[in-house]
Amino acid sequence: MDGYMILKDKAAEVIVFVVVAMSLSVQLMNAGDMPMGTQEEAWQWMYGCWAVVLALYFICMLVKKGRELLYDYVGDMAALALMLYGIVEAVWGLAQLWGWLPSNHARFAVTGSFANPGPYSGFLAMVFPLAYSEYISRTYRDIHKPVALVAMISIVLVLPAGMSRTAWIAALVSTGCMYYLWNVWKIDEYYPRYEKPLKWVIGIVAVLILVGAGAGLYYLKKDSADGRVLMWKVAATALQEHPLSGNGWNGVPAVYGQAQEDYFAKGDYTETEARVADAPEYVFNEYLQVALAWGIPVLVGACLIIGCCLNRLYENFNYGLYGALLAFLIFAFASYPLQYPSMVAVLALLVLSGISVVLRWQDGWYWIAVLLIASGCVVSFIKYGDKKYVAELYRSWEQCQVLYNAGLYERAAEAYGDLYEKSYYTYHNMDWNPRFLFEYARSLHKTGQWDESTAVLLEALKVSGDPMILNLIGKNESAMYRFDSAEWYYRQAADRVPSRIYPHYLMVKLFSYRDNYQPDKLRETARVVLTKEPKVPSTAVRQMKEETRKILEEKQIEL
Repeated sequence: MDGYMILKDKAAEVIVFVVVAMSLSVQLMNAGDMPMGTQEEAWQWMYGCWAVVLALYFICMLVKKGRELLYDYVGDMAALALMLYGIVEAVWGLAQLWGWLPSNHARFAVTGSFANPGPYSGFLAMVFPLAYSEYISRTYRDIHKPVALVAMISIVLVLPAGMSRTAWIAALVSTGCMYYLWNVWKIDEYYPRYEKPLKWVIGIVAVLILVGAGAGLYYLKKDSADGRVLMWKVAATALQEHPLSGNGWNGVPAVYGQAQEDYFAKGDYTETEARVADAPEYVFNEYLQVALAWGIPVLVGACLIIGCCLNRLYENFNYGLYGALLAFLIFAFASYPLQYPSMVAVLALLVLSGISVVLRWQDGWYWIAVLLIASGCVVSFIKYGDKKYVAELYRSWEQCQVLYNAGLYERAAEAYGDLYEKSYYTYHNMDWNPRFLFEYARSLHKTGQWDESTAVLLEALKVSGDPMILNLIGKNESAMYRFDSAEWYYRQAADRVPSRIYPHYLMVKLFSYRDNYQPDKLRETARVVLTKEPKVPSTAVRQMKEETRKILEEKQIEL
């Protein structure tokens, strides 16, 4: 009988592990037939997996034996699965570092299965405190201990190469919390008379270490840190427009871009801010990102749910998962983990582990947990269908890019137009990728369809803050002799990202046209082009400066 029970428990562990591992399988997705930089197929896979996982979880919640199964095994198997995926990612990164495997980014050597070293490092930073906690709390008879040891060693070898300061801080703080939680009992047992003073000393020392480390990391990549501070500052002002309803997830870049343009147009900014400003796709702070997308009430509700799960993991002594979730929350403060389906899957699994603890008591939170799981299951099924359709469209987009990159703009415009109209009539509320819209609009511009190009670009401005969209609208307006309108768009582009020279160069050309010759404005904009130092020196910048000098010579204008 004992052997049967042991076999039954092992079978239950294996089943739960397989389901948990499936929920994270998007980690290894690499959609080769999708346009570069898009993740629609990965999102489709993630939502499909989670629809199945949550459906099974919901069924188990309704049965007493099922609730016991979830409580007993989900947390343990989640920890094991995360550590195994952490080992895979760390070894993957080491192979890239040694040149055995290609990186997924042209500028960075180490990315793992991710497209960027930032979220890759963030994932490893989440696994490390989990592995540390599992290692010191398990016996050698438990498979978690050797897996945890391998995970820690492999992560320590590759995490510094990611050069993500946010990930380092997340790993350091969360692992420090793990060390404290597993050793605080020693203070109570050996130094009961000095318990409070010692805890205060530990807290003060920890704060000083964090401040010192933070200052050092700030000066390691100072411009990058200044850029993030600017983004948070601008995002906070953008939040004032729709603080309750938000702007939609895909609308955040556009809202941010407009807010940054307004900020610089006022003129009350520093040279450092002007130098580090760019056109980001996200605001490098997921709390602000969620608030901008869906409003402050949604942010507060999400924080309450995650906070409740964090508290339940702590109360149930699931310190490893507690540390992983804490690392995620720290990392999300200055990075963009929610932009990657693999990181969203990890967050969902950590929340699910916290919900599993609720099932032990079946208190007032139980029915809230049931509602959350049911809602998550329904949303996952719906989003799976949406992403499946979008992924099919994006595969067709890649075929359009072949014509676009070959310079066959007339045929490209037709192909883009057919695809755009198909999506409009089939899925009216779809937000196209801004790069798709820009390529479509540029194809129209190249074939002289300027009004049609502008119409598409105005749609792109709803999902992007890139000043190149404004520049191209200005070029369309200039081609139709609407010079005042063209100037207005160029100045918008110049205000949106002050460090860029290109919009000023376009204005130099605009004011030098015979039908729009304005020597004073020409002199003013030419001075900007010739004196402004580019953020990144390039051949294109040198050519713009040389052509500006030629225009001044032809017009016999001196600065």
